[in-house]
Amino acid sequence: MPLLQNKNIPPVKKLTKYKILTIYCKCGEKLLKYKKGPGRRLLKIHRDRITEDFTGIFINDYSEKGTDIYCRSCNERIATVQIVNGKYVNKVNQGQLGITK
Repeated sequence: MPLLQNKNIPPVKKLTKYKILTIYCKCGEKLLKYKKGPGRRLLKIHRDRITEDFTGIFINDYSEKGTDIYCRSCNERIATVQIVNGKYVNKVNQGQLGITK
């Protein structure tokens, strides 16, 4: 059976425009600088988009899937380690982070 090809589908473009955000914990601890793509909320922190990690808890963390990441100063949960499309991603706890542009 021949494969059907749709020639009207445009190729997927790689994301080239990012907003660089500084991410803080609610307690005021400066956590990281992150290149965020389009969209409103910060739902996941991809490790390859982190430009600067001030605490070392995101880039140097090679935990297993399902492990929680805690703030060093207030001990509140910031994110959970997940695997999305074969990459390790930190899924963000929405109420715990503050973001400045």
